[in-house]
Amino acid sequence: MNCRFILEFYLPLFIKHHIFYHRDLVYLPYVWRSLAKNGSCAIKPQSTNQSTNLSWNCRGIRSKLQDLKGLINYFHPVCIGLQETFLSTNNPLKLRGYNSVRRDAATGSNHSGGVCILTSNLYPSTPLSLHTSLQAVAVQVHARTLVTVCSVYLPPHDDIRQQDLDTLVDQLPTPFILLGDFNGHSALWGSDVTNSRGRQIERFISNNCLCLLNNDEKTYFHEPTRTFHSLDLAICSPELMPLLDFNVGNDLYNSDHFPLIVSYADSGGVIQYPPRYLFQRADWEKFMQLADVTESMVCTADITEAVQNVVDCIINAANNSIPKSSSRPKRFRRPWWNEACRDSRREEKKQWNIFRRYPTTENHVAFKRAKALARRIRRRSQRESWIHFISSITSSISSKQLWKKVKAANGIYHEFSFPVLNTGNVTHSAPLDIANTLGHALAQVSAHDSYSSDFRAIKNRAERTPLRFTARSALPYNSEFRMFELQKALSLAHDTSPGPDGITYNMLRHLNTTSLSHLLFLFNRIWTEQKYPSQWHEAIVIPILKPGKDSSNPLNYRPIALTSCLCKTLERMVNARLVFELEKQ
Repeated sequence: MNCRFILEFYLPLFIKHHIFYHRDLVYLPYVWRSLAKNGSCAIKPQSTNQSTNLSWNCRGIRSKLQDLKGLINYFHPVCIGLQETFLSTNNPLKLRGYNSVRRDAATGSNHSGGVCILTSNLYPSTPLSLHTSLQAVAVQVHARTLVTVCSVYLPPHDDIRQQDLDTLVDQLPTPFILLGDFNGHSALWGSDVTNSRGRQIERFISNNCLCLLNNDEKTYFHEPTRTFHSLDLAICSPELMPLLDFNVGNDLYNSDHFPLIVSYADSGGVIQYPPRYLFQRADWEKFMQLADVTESMVCTADITEAVQNVVDCIINAANNSIPKSSSRPKRFRRPWWNEACRDSRREEKKQWNIFRRYPTTENHVAFKRAKALARRIRRRSQRESWIHFISSITSSISSKQLWKKVKAANGIYHEFSFPVLNTGNVTHSAPLDIANTLGHALAQVSAHDSYSSDFRAIKNRAERTPLRFTARSALPYNSEFRMFELQKALSLAHDTSPGPDGITYNMLRHLNTTSLSHLLFLFNRIWTEQKYPSQWHEAIVIPILKPGKDSSNPLNYRPIALTSCLCKTLERMVNARLVFELEKQ
């Protein structure tokens, strides 16, 4: 069987990307900073349809998970660089849809500090090993092209050596984006004064010919003095500077730092999930009426054309009677969110906006009251929602629903990440390149040259033996199939994923009697005329990583082939006859 190798990690293939590079900008990082400062480079409004990277000093991630999920729901970022996570090695951090790379705070430091990068598993990515004493982690991720993203936290009272900063940059493959809380003040990024840390960062940017993305927006709120400062920075290599937009979020999300938003300046589309049929909301009566497989559809001279007529009929009926899921990125659900939570959150944002415009003591007190009330309402709602969830686990629910709820409560789920592959010295990060690389690797494993010489001799001898499909006598297993065989084959089939034609067993089981009769007629034509439809030679091949193997090696994947459910139904009918004959003999 000739398989069309299609990589399907629950996302479409790839996004087109065009690099803009200007040779005159390589050694002029401060020129670009001054242009942006003077307004020549206007800051575009943030769009959620762009490949976005976020950076946020969360001041303790365990208590800010709901705020982090809110950020993800709004921006759907490729990468999230977190600082001051306050995690220790025994604190797990698992977020659905994201892979995490962490560097926790040193033992004995009261778990302060710590950095982390969360990478969406919709994008190919691989972590990098950094040899540095700084609190820094880095990954390579392919959004438009392969880019290195590094999250850094420099504690305000630590003595940071210039050599450590330079060594960190030397380990980052270009192009790269450096995000984090540098705790330095400088007029270059909007501070009123320049301190020693700020001058050190200025030298770091200048010596390494880097570009500063920051504008004059404040990134930090100092609550005791009710003042705003710029401590969080976004720095990139020169070739990325013309491609990126920089913005600062307008909400603290219960931290004291605003999130930084770094996105591509062009309006490229986001990766979307392929829509799937929602069978629990299907109108099966309408489907039966529309999926009318007629005699003329299955009586065409060409078997391949007849099969395609049946496929088109069933798919058109499904599209008009079965809703589909959204292709937009999945959002984190908040079952506890209610009207009281929404109103209190609106009031909190309202008081915050008033305080930002008029930072008086009275407005600050009003904001803190609104914030405390909103937090109290959310916690009460979460507690009530959890009690309701636990109360729903009773002896009357099915075992399937029971284990579904238990796994949901424990955060147990299976996910597939999108790897960056390495073949020799070549790195494959674009989804289309990854698909082709895996296809070639799987094809080589099953190629003629991979077999032993003894097996090749046996194989060649067997293939030269002519096959006779015409029986000398009318044996029972050569007779035409009957309706009960088709119905039994459909009843024994599990609801597996569809093949390239998109038809599922659920659709076939809901065909009316007339359509099933015509489908049986088509199967008997294939059986008696001995002609195999060309569509059934194709399969969607999904590579599954072998347990404990390196994900960057394309030979460490085993293929799962999704073939047509129509084809598998006929195969099941043939197999039932063969098994019966083998057991009888």
